[in-house]
Amino acid sequence: MFVAKGNGKIQVSDQAAKAPSYTKAFTVTKSDKGWTIKTTDNTLEVFVNGIARINQFGNIKANLVDEIGIARIAGWSRSTYFVNGDIGNQHDEETSQGLRAVDVKVFEPGPVAVGIKALLQSDKFFGLFQDLLIYVFKNGDIYVDNNFLFYNYADIMKLQTMITKPIIPAFDDTVHILPVFRRLAWADQLGITPYEYWLERNAVTWINKIPYIVFPAGQSMKPLFWGATYIFASAERWRSNYSPKGKVGIAEIFPTVPMVKADYAKWLEGDTWVYESLEFRTGIFKWVADEFNAYPATENVYPVWGTKKEAMPNRYKAGDKVEHTMLYTLYSANSVEDAVKLIEEKSKSFRSLKIGE
Repeated sequence: MFVAKGNGKIQVSDQAAKAPSYTKAFTVTKSDKGWTIKTTDNTLEVFVNGIARINQFGNIKANLVDEIGIARIAGWSRSTYFVNGDIGNQHDEETSQGLRAVDVKVFEPGPVAVGIKALLQSDKFFGLFQDLLIYVFKNGDIYVDNNFLFYNYADIMKLQTMITKPIIPAFDDTVHILPVFRRLAWADQLGITPYEYWLERNAVTWINKIPYIVFPAGQSMKPLFWGATYIFASAERWRSNYSPKGKVGIAEIFPTVPMVKADYAKWLEGDTWVYESLEFRTGIFKWVADEFNAYPATENVYPVWGTKKEAMPNRYKAGDKVEHTMLYTLYSANSVEDAVKLIEEKSKSFRSLKIGE
């Protein structure tokens, strides 16, 4: 099968053709704890037990990023709301580590990538499955397609895809880098723009006449409330942790940029970004803080914790699916500026692709 443009000539030989063969780019070793995946040139090592951990990139042998594809799930696990309007009092929270493994497999390695498939089931939220597909490429790209599948109804407060400990603590000089948010609830509450919010914290760096947020990855940066470095923030085209000392980083890149809806309630019901406890979190976060009602800009936009709990969660029914697709890319760069330029080019090329089945 092929596609040709213009005039062409097809010549068929009577000689039997041999199927092409390609050298595998990875070796896979199974143990009682999981799988160790290495490139044949020893420049990349990944450990897999359903989710993935990077143990080596280039000449750096360290835990550079952990728990790729791990999910965080929270909600009212014994809700019977759709039957009798009772959300119940049982609130549970768990991550993929607490889910039951239905099936985990590592595919046969190919010449450029190796695939990992995990189907995990929650025993707290009946009928909720995590269907996770990860492809690790030999150049350090990691494609993640994470699906939450509902075979029952559920009242959900958190539904997030994460990575943990990106670059830090392997390198203590790691900085967090991302484009300026289109929306940040904290900035709205203060009556300023997200750019001004980060400018007040000396965390804005201009590169190619574009402002970027850059700050030490291990600091909370004086949040307006709660302990997260940022929360209730718009999901942008990419974000990254990068170490100038190690000259290494990892970026999270989106194939499409999530819409920021004008209606605050509808926006909060969709995927937003959190950076907390050295975790990149993407997804639904419905723990709307009491502080929302302390500021006119966000007062009464959504039921806050402690009020109208039956109106707080996202409601899912049997047959619903929530999908998170992202590219994590390990990279080498000599400076923050070089890192930003590299990620912007990678981000642009990733969003130019049409991803389908």
